[in-house]
Amino acid sequence: MEIRRGTFADFERVVQLLRLVFPQDAGSYYYGFLRCDPLFHPRDVWLAVEGNEVVSCLFILRRLFFDGERFLLGGGIANVATHPAFRGRGLASSLLQEAILQSKREGLSFLILVTEIPSFYGRFGFQALGKFVADLKPEEGFRLTLARIQGGEILEAYEAFYRRMKLWVPFRNLGYLRGMRVWNRSSSRFREGKTVASFRQVGGMVGYFLEREKGIEVFDLFTREESMDSELLRRIGKPLRLFHHPVVFERLGIPFSRDRETVMVLPLGAFSGEVYLPVADYF
Repeated sequence: MEIRRGTFADFERVVQLLRLVFPQDAGSYYYGFLRCDPLFHPRDVWLAVEGNEVVSCLFILRRLFFDGERFLLGGGIANVATHPAFRGRGLASSLLQEAILQSKREGLSFLILVTEIPSFYGRFGFQALGKFVADLKPEEGFRLTLARIQGGEILEAYEAFYRRMKLWVPFRNLGYLRGMRVWNRSSSRFREGKTVASFRQVGGMVGYFLEREKGIEVFDLFTREESMDSELLRRIGKPLRLFHHPVVFERLGIPFSRDRETVMVLPLGAFSGEVYLPVADYF
C-alpha cells in the first residue's frame, strides 16, 4: 500500500472512488474544484494506492480566511473516502496524519472540517467549534420576495458584516462566488431536485437560500447595516431553518440549538481571533 500525494493523472480514479462512496453527489462536483477553484491542485489530494487502484483519499482544499484586515491560509479537509473492501485498515488515519504533517510544513495556519464523528478527529487534536441552527415559523399574511443581488453587492455586505463580527471567515471574491455556483449545484447539500442554493436579499439582509419542498434553508446571512431584523425572515412566508454563529443568533434575538454535525479546527500556527466557517462554504 502506497501513501502519496495525487497527480492530474490520478484524478479520474479519485472521482470514481468518491462516486462509489458518495453516490448522492455528481462527479461534476469534484471536477468543479479543478475548473473553478484557483487554489486547488491534485497534489493536495492524499491517496492510498493499491496497485493501480485508488482505495482511499482525502482532500485538503486551501482557503484564504479574512478578518477584515489580515489574511490566513487554512485548509479544509473534505471528501474523505475509503473503498468498502479496504475499510478497517486505518487508511483514513494514515492519510490524515500525513496531511496534517505536510500542511504544517507548508505554512497553513489551521485545518478545518465538518463531521458527524468528532471523536475520530479529536484523536488528532481537532477541537469542536460547533454548528448552530434555529427554526423560524412564518408570520401569517406575509410573503416577502427573495430578490436577486449582484456579486459586487454580495461581497460588500459580506466583508462589512464579518468585519464587525470580528470573525475569521473565508475570503470571497467574484471568482470564488462563481466557483460556489459551479460546485454547489452538483452537491446534495445545496441542491434539491433542480433547485440550487443561491444568494438573495430580503430587506437589507443578504442570505444564501435554498428553497426546499417543506421550507427554506439559509446557509449564511449578513448585512451592510448595523442591525438585523428577524421579523423580515419570518415574513418570507415559509418555515425557515437558519444556520449561523451564536453571536448572530443573539443579535437576531432568536433561540438556537446545536446541529448533529459539528465544525472542528486544528491550529497549526499561532494566530489570534475566532475562525468561523459558514455553511455556504462547506466543502
